Parts: sequence; structure tokens; C-alpha cells
Amino acid sequence: MADQVYIGFHPHSIDAQRRVAIPKEWRKDAGDDAVFYLLPGRNQTIQVLPKELFEQEILDKVRKVSFANAEKSQALAMIGAKASRSSCDKQGRITMTQELMEHAGLKGEAIMVGSFTTIQIMTPERWNQSSMRTEDVLDQIERIQESGEL
Repeated sequence: MADQVYIGFHPHSIDAQRRVAIPKEWRKDAGDDAVFYLLPGRNQTIQVLPKELFEQEILDKVRKVSFANAEKSQALAMIGAKASRSSCDKQGRITMTQELMEHAGLKGEAIMVGSFTTIQIMTPERWNQSSMRTEDVLDQIERIQESGEL
């Protein structure tokens, strides 16, 4: 799953148990037991990371933080308290916590957006507000190609 690429845009309904389906093509490499970590994202989104990316990019760095560093320890505690882990059920659904849903303003409908290595979940309204014009997207791609950074 480390090579999984998340691209595309998928509207989904959220059921009464706060579950939303991960698109089949986004979980094909993980099999039936796909595990995702859900974190509060910027701009009222939920950031969804596959288990492998979470362990490589987040846990490896967190393990290097000194527990004696009060500021970093507090930040990690806040993030850890709001984060959740969810395994896909047989229908490919993950469960979002009530707190994460409130953070993102989610109620009945959600938009799942592939961000290449992660997934973002947001309201349809947030998606409409954040959608960039094609020219702006092409400008960003050009910057990435020139500098290797976003």
C-alpha cells in the first residue's frame, strides 16, 4: 500500500454510525483489512493517512521528540487526543469520530478528495469554496516541477 496513489474526487453519504466508504480503487492494494489514521486537517477537513504512511512519516518523527519538551509534548497530546484509527469494514467503510466530524462540519454528505499520498474529507460546501481554477492548478504544478516543492 505504500505505493498507493489517491487521486480523484468522490462524493459519499455519511451513515448514522458516522461511516463513510473509501472508494474501492483507494483500498485495492490494502486488501480487506485496510487501516487508516484520521487527523484534524487544515481548513475544516479530515486528513486520512494510510497506516504505512502514518507509521513512516508521523510515528518515526514523533519517536524522536523528547518527552521533556513541554511545547512539543503538548502539541502531540492535542493531536493524539483528536486523532483516530479506523479499519475498513467489509463494505470498505471507515468510522469518523464525532469530534472529527464536528471539526470538519460534516453532517450527511462528504467529499473525499485524493491528495496523492493522503485523502481529505470535507463538506461539499468546503470543496466548492476551495476548488482552484485550472490556471491556478497549472501554476502550482509548474512551481513543483521547477523547485520540487509545493
